[in-house]
Amino acid sequence: MSNQLSNTQLLEMCQRELKAIYLIDALRDTVDSADAFLHGCAATIDSLLQPDLLQIITLDLEDCPAQHIVIERWRPAQGALLMALVSAALTEGQSDILSVDEGEIIVQALQIQQDRLGVVVLGRQSGPWSVPDHRLITAMCSQIDSAMASLRLLSQLQSRNKELETIYRLDRLIDSTPDFDSALAAALTLLSETIGAMWSFIMLYTPDELELELRAASHSDIAQPDSPVADALRTLARETISGGKLVRREQINQIVGAYIGVPIILKNQIIGVFGGANPPGQRGFGFHEVKMLNAIASQMDTALFEDRTQRHIRETFARYVSPTVVDLMLRTAGQDYLEVHRQALTMLFSDMRGFTSVSEQLSADVVASMLNEHLAAMTTIIRDAGGTVDKFVGDEVVAFFGAPLPRPDHALLAVRTAQAMQARHGELMQEWLDRGLPAVAIGIGIGTGEVIVGNIGSAQMMNYTAIGPDVNLAARLCSAAVANQILINAATYAAIKAEIHAVPVEPLVLRHIAQPVQAYSVE
Repeated sequence: MSNQLSNTQLLEMCQRELKAIYLIDALRDTVDSADAFLHGCAATIDSLLQPDLLQIITLDLEDCPAQHIVIERWRPAQGALLMALVSAALTEGQSDILSVDEGEIIVQALQIQQDRLGVVVLGRQSGPWSVPDHRLITAMCSQIDSAMASLRLLSQLQSRNKELETIYRLDRLIDSTPDFDSALAAALTLLSETIGAMWSFIMLYTPDELELELRAASHSDIAQPDSPVADALRTLARETISGGKLVRREQINQIVGAYIGVPIILKNQIIGVFGGANPPGQRGFGFHEVKMLNAIASQMDTALFEDRTQRHIRETFARYVSPTVVDLMLRTAGQDYLEVHRQALTMLFSDMRGFTSVSEQLSADVVASMLNEHLAAMTTIIRDAGGTVDKFVGDEVVAFFGAPLPRPDHALLAVRTAQAMQARHGELMQEWLDRGLPAVAIGIGIGTGEVIVGNIGSAQMMNYTAIGPDVNLAARLCSAAVANQILINAATYAAIKAEIHAVPVEPLVLRHIAQPVQAYSVE
């Protein structure tokens, strides 16, 4: 056929391309899986082009298993060369055309930018493809790869939602179970339902760490330790532990057809295996099941095997201190951090000067943005320094140093943290000025002394906090500090004077404190 097309031919060609695009778009809108979409595409291509050879091959991508759809009315002689071209399309995204005797084979890579998805192979035995056919193939493949990318994204979102839903259900199940063994049984029930496993199990090391012991099983076939199924799964569990990572296998033996298992890891130590299996002839486990097992197992590591008291400590202190401090607390045995007791601490109060009046002149979203930026920056500095963020009171930040983990240098730690806070807030003020917003400085008050600290409140609301006269003193020093100033009390000064320069100020008359207070300004 000549490459010169008449207007009528061009119109027919465009109409044909639009029809193909419409059909593929309609497929994308009506199917809910990549498998159904690709089979629909194969049927559409076959009806529009009647190829003698059609292959649609997709890569094994996350949440989208590999597909290989074949319509074969002709088997070309150059099979090895064709395989090489298909391989190049899959691995390098390279499209090509192969002439075979009088026929022609188009190898069209499917990809979005550098993200390779698969390949379409179209062969005609009796002559080359025409120019309109080439254009039609290009248009359809362009539509197919974009639709595949969309379906892949949809599948990933659905999978992630399923993961979150499963984790939530597992948390609810564990929290509602009265004991450890009941929690294991509930987790197994959820696993069997989620990944479609006839057999699911949890094996844990014995206390001497020499043998794997079956602690929970979903089926009577594996409940007996000496049964053939239990023995086969124990062998696979040992293989999982040996590799130290998730294992997925199929067509194993006459007893177990498919297996998936993951090590249970607690504090960087493998303590057992969590897994599922199906007998021969039943379904295997794909990417979706891998993700779901990992989601359940990772949640079990922390939610089920961690001591309930440790869980309470982690949940209580996670919003006050950094994860590093929480981990240190959990490694310190025999300490009741929630108990209310007297202890020498250093309190820190920080407040933005005149922010209330400034906020009256700004829109609510701007006020919220400035406040959030300030509080986030100050919280990061305090937690990174090992301090405890007690609370926010408007634009005021309340923190203390020396609890829950004792620190003999808590006064020095607090002052250095205050200096870092002033420096970081100075950067924030410049950023606000650059955006046309007012630069609102902070003043900081620090006081060292004996306070009452612990979990304080009522049955409806408890807070880990500190109270006492020296807490009030630090708050008053914060009120007395001018913009960009750090005021400390005499006890703080005595603890840090060898390390940090501070100068005395005139004795301060502070509200609700009977005697004038000698304070020091950190230089």
